[in-house]
Amino acid sequence: MAAKTFTADELETLYSIFDTVIPGVSVEDLHKLNPHLKDDVDAETVAAFAAEVPSQNAQYRDCVENFLPRHINDGKFAELKQVLSLLRSRVAMLVLTQSTVLFHQRTVEQREALLLSWKASRIATLRRIYDSMAKLGNSVYMRSSDLGHKAMCYQPTPTESLASGHYPFKFSTTNDLDNVVLDAIIVGSGSGGGVVAKMLAEAGLKVLVIEKGQHFDLAGPAFTEAQSLDKMYDAAAVVTNDYGDVALVSGKTFGGGSAVNWAASLQPPASVRRDWATTYGLPYFQTTEFQSDLDAVFEQMGVSQPTSQNVANSLLLEGARRLGFQHAAVPQNNGNGVHLCNHDCANGCRSGGKKGGVHSWLVDAAKAGAYFMEDASVRSIIFGPKHQATGVILRFSDGREATLMAPRIVVAGGSIESPALLLRSKVPNNRVGQSIYLHPTNYLYAVMPQRTFPTDGQILTSVVGEYANLTPSGHGVRIETGIMQPGIGMSLLQWMGGAEHKARLTKHSHMAGLIAICRDRNSGKVRLDANGEAIVDYTVSPFDSRSIVTGTIAGAECMKEMGAEEIIVAARGVPSWKKGEDFDAWKRIVNATPPGGYGSAHQMASNRMAATASQGACDPNGALYGVQGVWVADASVLPSASGVNPMISTMAVARKVGRSILEDAQPAKAKL
Repeated sequence: MAAKTFTADELETLYSIFDTVIPGVSVEDLHKLNPHLKDDVDAETVAAFAAEVPSQNAQYRDCVENFLPRHINDGKFAELKQVLSLLRSRVAMLVLTQSTVLFHQRTVEQREALLLSWKASRIATLRRIYDSMAKLGNSVYMRSSDLGHKAMCYQPTPTESLASGHYPFKFSTTNDLDNVVLDAIIVGSGSGGGVVAKMLAEAGLKVLVIEKGQHFDLAGPAFTEAQSLDKMYDAAAVVTNDYGDVALVSGKTFGGGSAVNWAASLQPPASVRRDWATTYGLPYFQTTEFQSDLDAVFEQMGVSQPTSQNVANSLLLEGARRLGFQHAAVPQNNGNGVHLCNHDCANGCRSGGKKGGVHSWLVDAAKAGAYFMEDASVRSIIFGPKHQATGVILRFSDGREATLMAPRIVVAGGSIESPALLLRSKVPNNRVGQSIYLHPTNYLYAVMPQRTFPTDGQILTSVVGEYANLTPSGHGVRIETGIMQPGIGMSLLQWMGGAEHKARLTKHSHMAGLIAICRDRNSGKVRLDANGEAIVDYTVSPFDSRSIVTGTIAGAECMKEMGAEEIIVAARGVPSWKKGEDFDAWKRIVNATPPGGYGSAHQMASNRMAATASQGACDPNGALYGVQGVWVADASVLPSASGVNPMISTMAVARKVGRSILEDAQPAKAKL
């Protein structure tokens, strides 16, 4: 397949857009818009940052010309090229702007006015052009500009690696496995796959774990955020839902999401357990068996209360306390120890303090004799007579394909890739991929008078649950702290014009970032594109959008209570609130404005378990309906959205799935 590329004309137009999103501005404007700038950043850096434009930045150009084509899927890349073609068409520009002047031929001021008009347009296509271009231009800048990072006071010191704490995993080739008779193949090494691998290997089964991504020796050189996004996240975290308004962030590395998540370890609340038990015919979720599985997960990873709270988490907890909001510290899977690798934890946790797969479950699996393979994507499951699974076909990143045989296949590649694998395998099951939930989130940025050191300390150690149960079935919104590494944390920052945007970036060192995370009531679907790759069809429903707005306002109230000078919400067209302005009037604007853009780091339930095949893709033990020898053991098997960070729920359910597999393979060992 030929590599995707931009033409010279397309690049000319693209850079004219990005130079509008991140334009050269005056130093005076930056100081006027950010009074703290003179005390935070030296004059030379401010001047250079003010003048910088993306098209003159070699790192930015490399990211646009090489990184984007490599990671954007074919459909989205074609859409992007179509937009660029429209902006070079005089007929199209006449229709869009009542002028035949091409986009790149206009002045920066004219281009800015045009983008801002599209932002507020009643025409959905124009709003989508604004959304995609503004977000893409900003996102690439946040990953590629060292000068931008310096102006933001984002100069992180790499976490010291505890080399002695990193297990020396060995990875097999297909040749290494020629004489191995496998009992089970586990597709994916994340939160669910790691749990099942440990259980099966310790029971004496010959188990192979296949990971689409790679294992990176965290005792080696430290990754920057941009490097970790490129190497450890699916599609470098630039993938979205089909409509383009939800950024989908998921791990693609050894350990999966457990390697790059934020260590939050929350058990599902009673309302969610009751909903799962009653709605889907799954009494397990209201039994001591489920609680025992949750407790075992906590014990394995040494889950305990956070040892400290950074500035943002402290502000959220105290603001909630003063307002009488329900609030709590968030337990961490830190091995009952101190875990202080700062926001670098999302880059793989070099300190080894986070006891996810790479530092816990997969280590035990390896010690028990499990085999591992990296950099291999399972393309389909092979079935024999009576729909009995017999093996898998996999493809390596260099294009080579191979076949591996086993009578049991455990699908654990995540809630986007797992249904895609099953759909490619043409399983006789019409519930596969039919119910994906995303926990859609929206960011809120509080600008404080003091420096907040936003990337120091543990990322997510506080939660406000005042509005978590807006329905009897437990649908609502929680407020948590969000990561503030620029590539993710600032990627949802709404663009309000070039000078305003650059000034906002320089306020990063005074920011506390919060997220309003919704337990979505409505779901979407996963389907395949023409190349057999996953497409997520998902629209944030009006109910879920309202939940997010409710949480956003509650977070703003907490930060105002704590003395915020300015509050910025990631909602299209909403101005920031500044201290001294009418807060109630501003809340009315927020309340009347759907966010328009969202993030998702939790994808769940696309292969849900249920009591009947009409309700779910899997039975109550995680076995796939309609076939023999296939189980699902990742977040996709959860019945619906968990409402809290789903790692713990996924691991607990994976224990139940693991027992089912052991009963199939070795009945006498099913009690392990």
